[in-house]
Amino acid sequence: MENLRMINLCVLLLLVVQGTHALTITVKYEDLGNQKPLHQLVEAKGDTLGGAHQPMHNLTTSSCSCDKLLLSSLGPAAISQPKVMGIYTRSYTSYNQHPSYRQNYGADYRLYQLSSGWLVGHKRGANTGYVYNPDTSQTCPYLIQSGWLYYNSVYGVWYPDTTLVLRCIQ
Repeated sequence: MENLRMINLCVLLLLVVQGTHALTITVKYEDLGNQKPLHQLVEAKGDTLGGAHQPMHNLTTSSCSCDKLLLSSLGPAAISQPKVMGIYTRSYTSYNQHPSYRQNYGADYRLYQLSSGWLVGHKRGANTGYVYNPDTSQTCPYLIQSGWLYYNSVYGVWYPDTTLVLRCIQ
């Protein structure tokens, strides 16, 4: 009977752990006989459950630790520029002493930094594109928190989209 309880508890813990990566679970063997609810057996370590502070980055170098980025939008940029949304992988070569990224599928879009900001376009170094951020203070594009613009080809105008984000995924 005790082995069955241990197996059931392990299955429940496995389900909990699969959904999170930053949670440490500690279960003491002697607690199993007390038949406590699972939330009383699980002890979270750290200040928050399942999170950590953003790592500090050295902005004086072109070294960015992220190799894969996700460009996504829940707003008008997703409708106007759906082909540029997706995963971008770090290129083997940099551009303007900054990392550059290449889309993994589709029309082979590029993400790179010009002197005027970060741009997603067809050809690395071209000054025309589809998604843009004028922030030149960040060495790594995924550190830019806001201010992304998308090009609306129907009206020939750049528009802001507050849901347009670039995030590190690996």
